[in-house]
Amino acid sequence: MTHDPNMRVSNAEREAIIAKLHAATEEGRLDLDEFADRSRQAYEARTYGEVERLLADLPDAGGTLAVPAAKRPLPQGPAELRLKPTGSSVVRDGDWVVPPKIFVNATGSSIKLDCRHAVIQTDTVDLDVKLLGSSLTVVLPQGAYAVDENTEVFGSSMRNRATYKGGTAIRFSVAGKATGSSVTFRHERRFLWWRW
Repeated sequence: MTHDPNMRVSNAEREAIIAKLHAATEEGRLDLDEFADRSRQAYEARTYGEVERLLADLPDAGGTLAVPAAKRPLPQGPAELRLKPTGSSVVRDGDWVVPPKIFVNATGSSIKLDCRHAVIQTDTVDLDVKLLGSSLTVVLPQGAYAVDENTEVFGSSMRNRATYKGGTAIRFSVAGKATGSSVTFRHERRFLWWRW
């Protein structure tokens, strides 16, 4: 299937490209430096035109993307998510549906919301937090950004490593209260083929 070179590439398509590059590296067609360089370019690419050249010199690629052409219907998710852990560890990751409103009321807990592969159907995700001696980490999908709307922080740390860089992207906003806690917004960390 031919794609318009100006059309935006999705996260699933980026992952398919990385998988293709990884397979080519295992076959000896690319060395580790080439794999690392092309993987970086794939994650930074915005359009099909930017990524097609990454596969052009590999067999069975022909410069086209190795992703399914058919689109599956988007799952319908809840309007909100309420998390109220006490002395617990809560993780949401993988292919989950992110609602437009998330409430986190945590005491002595660790919460990680990994949105890299999640389905997000809205332009904005609002987080309402009430944290006591807890940690909240939100891993944003590529291109998304976070803003601190109105968070009262008492003996806590608020780290936003996913600030606005321009363009139209999904916006995560946080508001609420954090006491003796930590709140971190970040993007995916990468080293060669490891992602976390």
